[in-house]
Amino acid sequence: MHFSYGGGMNYGLPVPYTTQITPSLSNGTQIHISGTPTGSRFEINLKSYQNDIVLHVNPRFDDGAIILNSAPQGNWGSEERHALPFHRGARFTMVILATDRSFKIAANNGHVCEFYHRSPMHLAQQVEIKGDVTLESVQVYPGTGPMGFPPMGGDMAFAPPSFPSAFGGNPGFCPPPPSSSQPAFGGGMGYCPPPPSSQSTFGGFTPGFGSPSAPPSMPNVGVPSIQSCRINTGSRIFVQGFIPVGANRFELNLLQGYSDGDDIAFHFNPRFDTRTIVKNHRRNGQWGQEENQPFPHHMPLAPGAPIHLQISCQMDKYTIFMNNHLIAEFYHKIPPGSVMALQYKGDITITSVGQM
Repeated sequence: MHFSYGGGMNYGLPVPYTTQITPSLSNGTQIHISGTPTGSRFEINLKSYQNDIVLHVNPRFDDGAIILNSAPQGNWGSEERHALPFHRGARFTMVILATDRSFKIAANNGHVCEFYHRSPMHLAQQVEIKGDVTLESVQVYPGTGPMGFPPMGGDMAFAPPSFPSAFGGNPGFCPPPPSSSQPAFGGGMGYCPPPPSSQSTFGGFTPGFGSPSAPPSMPNVGVPSIQSCRINTGSRIFVQGFIPVGANRFELNLLQGYSDGDDIAFHFNPRFDTRTIVKNHRRNGQWGQEENQPFPHHMPLAPGAPIHLQISCQMDKYTIFMNNHLIAEFYHKIPPGSVMALQYKGDITITSVGQM
């Protein structure tokens, strides 16, 4: 899975920006984009290395419309015009969802338009973004084809309770099981996870379904150990990966900068060798008082197992959920609005990180 992630205006991605789509587009592939329009128009293209454009998304503020088109072999087709869902100078989030017959486009948590395929979607090998836009983040989540799995999150809540209506009430939407407290990630894209059995679920996602049966051979493939993010009240971070066999401990840190020595608003440190979770913060280079707790009896985290974790930022504290179980909480010592990056290190292999 490819992952590119940026934060705010001062540490976003360069424009023009291009990133690869790996693995190839398939039913359920999602492309999450966030940024701020700064001028008359910008464009998002899904294209081949030969510049054949499979999907062209072109918000035009000078024209008051969003234009969809394609250009196989450089030959533009008929434009499709839709109402413009953005405002110049206002931050947006966009999701492009690939299905077997079309691309569905949502912006700011609402369905915008649909573009039926004119070329085989697997011909799209790159995401290109250019024009008048400050680009914060681009994330590509694979679909439900081989080695694909439903995403755990992104810059926008892709599957909130209103998701089916946001994408036109797709009849392929699979509601979560009655016991689930959250909607199924991947709903509305034709993906129906198997009913829960002996496995726990995380937001409707069944660990192990459609994901590799063993950790990747190279640790942290495609995901750096420090990634830009902005945390405010209501933010959620989703982490997927593996805990290697023989693991002793790992840590996740919410940093106030982009280096290992920066202050830490929240330090989350499960220790398998002592079966404790250590929580702390670091201000002006000095660690605070450790808060230690034993592993809860339902701790769904063990060496040799996949990890599906959610960090939620509430008004007064951070909460950590594993497979829908609350396993830890930490009251704010440093205001969450100062967090600029997520760091992870130790005995953990990360395959994807998302934020919403």
